Amino acid sequence: MLKIYGLKKCSTTQKVANWMKDQGLELTDIIDIRDCPPSFEELKYTLEAYSGKRGKIVNSSGQLYRDLHLKDRLDEMSEDDFLTLLSEQGMLVKRPLITDGHKASAGSNQKDLARIWSIE
Repeated sequence: MLKIYGLKKCSTTQKVANWMKDQGLELTDIIDIRDCPPSFEELKYTLEAYSGKRGKIVNSSGQLYRDLHLKDRLDEMSEDDFLTLLSEQGMLVKRPLITDGHKASAGSNQKDLARIWSIE
């Protein structure tokens, strides 16, 4: 069963969850990313799924991203600092984040979801 982190009232999270279920995948109920952000390890293999491209897993359109001026700091941060920050501040993580404990996806791009979850 796949864990899905997001916001329960977010239409994008709901659409992705429904699409994944339509593809035959089992998902947990949506885990509120504000109260229970993904772990450092979950974020690490999410980053690996996107070949280390930080912009693919960070919520760059959120207020917290702007408040912390991450646009200017993102590339300068060590990977550990970047992943620690996201694991502490769930609103910085692109939603929804879906994981099976070994691999993960972030966001709603269906091509990425299909590639990562082997959906045809």
